[in-house]
Amino acid sequence: MTEHAENPEDPPPDKPENEAEENEFAELDAREALFTVALKQADQVADRAEAMRRQVMLVGFDAMVLEEQAEGRTVHMDDVVVRAFVLHQSTVLRLPRQTVLRQLSEGWTLRDRLPKTWAVFLDGLCSTDAAAVAASECDGLEGEALAEYDRTAAQLVQEERPTVLVRKLATLRDRLDPESVIERHRRASERRHVAGRPGQDGQASMTIHSTSVDVAAALDAVRQRAIEAHGREGECRTLGQLMADIVIDLILHGAAADAPDMSDPAYPMERIGSLRVPNAKAVDATVLVVIPAETATGASDEAAELAGFGTIDADVARRIVQHTRGWTRVVRDPVDDAVIAIDSRERFIPSGLKKLIHVRTPSCTGDDCGLPAHRADLDHVTRFEHDGRTRHTNLQPLCRPSHQMKDDGGHWRVSMGEDGSTVWRSRWGAVRVVRPALRVRTNGVTPGADDCPF
Repeated sequence: MTEHAENPEDPPPDKPENEAEENEFAELDAREALFTVALKQADQVADRAEAMRRQVMLVGFDAMVLEEQAEGRTVHMDDVVVRAFVLHQSTVLRLPRQTVLRQLSEGWTLRDRLPKTWAVFLDGLCSTDAAAVAASECDGLEGEALAEYDRTAAQLVQEERPTVLVRKLATLRDRLDPESVIERHRRASERRHVAGRPGQDGQASMTIHSTSVDVAAALDAVRQRAIEAHGREGECRTLGQLMADIVIDLILHGAAADAPDMSDPAYPMERIGSLRVPNAKAVDATVLVVIPAETATGASDEAAELAGFGTIDADVARRIVQHTRGWTRVVRDPVDDAVIAIDSRERFIPSGLKKLIHVRTPSCTGDDCGLPAHRADLDHVTRFEHDGRTRHTNLQPLCRPSHQMKDDGGHWRVSMGEDGSTVWRSRWGAVRVVRPALRVRTNGVTPGADDCPF
């Protein structure tokens, strides 16, 4: 066979189509690689900054403890000074107090018990969520078991997402210390609680933290009830809506009735174990709502205010007015919304001054707990024994722990303005201002004998 040499003047042969596509993807991959590297670097910077913030929080807390010890005082976690300093940090960081307390606890565990994982966190090589999982899952481990957990966790937090990390570290912990599983579960059960938090658009959420068996059983019971209701003629609510409505009905109507006899065979609700709170008394749930008169009468759709949870829509407010057993009239200036008078003659409401404080400041002004004012203490900003007057300009609603924190130890100083605004100043330099939901103006008002003493 004769081979023909290529003519150097001939045009180069066309490249295969797939080769052109490969070059196009190569260019695209280069751009994607640049983006991915930049994203990883930004993420590492953010994680390192969060770790640094956590470290500063711990150093600040340690400095406070050393300062107290220098004064001859031993600091415990339930001391007033601890609550005061945590509130100081939450004020500076603009975070809820419980969030700061949780972050401090995670930081102590990582720094003092998991040094290898802590080093990874400080280098920005794992996320804050992953570090938090590692801290929470080491409970109960000691000695060599804790050291092995730390070595493995330091690697896993760099590789796994938090959802996967929980499962792997929990399995590792149970393998390292199988004898403590029962004790850990018992301690975890002691931390069961119920919490509520406001949401958007007049909504809120309630979280029940209890044993997995009870929650699973309760969820299944509610789901079965919802499925039964969903099949009824004319029922158009979704399964999720029905489950939410059933839970609320069970709680509110159940709380308003005497506790059932669990031994009665006619009792329809099957439950694992006996009642947790036997012989519970019937109660009436109480909420504090500020509703404009025009909204209550249907002349306006202006939103109302639910204490501790934010605004609610006019239809919900009118239903509350329709079913309430007692309500208080408050006169507000139409120009600036200042409260200028309050009615104190209703049967089901406390004295006029107390009602004024509740309307003006619907929830605790202390450490962001959200406790409604009608469930809180009425605190004299300037203490009564220090010649503090019982007036609206010297009263604020405080939960019991905040009340104790303010009055004991001198860690926070509180002052109040004429309109009900309170200014809290910590001895470490933080300032927080709590403004009232409604301003109160009393100039030129002469209350009757039975009205609140302005």
